[in-house]
Amino acid sequence: MLFEFGIIDFLICIVSFVIIVLVAMQSSKDDIGSALTGANSELFKHQKERGVEVYIVRITYGFAIAFIALAALVLLGVG
Repeated sequence: MLFEFGIIDFLICIVSFVIIVLVAMQSSKDDIGSALTGANSELFKHQKERGVEVYIVRITYGFAIAFIALAALVLLGVG
């Protein structure tokens, strides 16, 4: 068999799916039309998240760190 699907591979798939869902749940910081046309002069203005958005962003960071750790394990050949 060329490729064996181990537990770490399965975890990477799950973490990847959760990251995609979490990023899709986040609200857009800017209108894409104004970003492409350059109409908005404050394109990179920092906007603070509030309410549930703060928790979604923090959970996304956590899953991103988990993804990097799992990918490092695969690279090292642990799983």
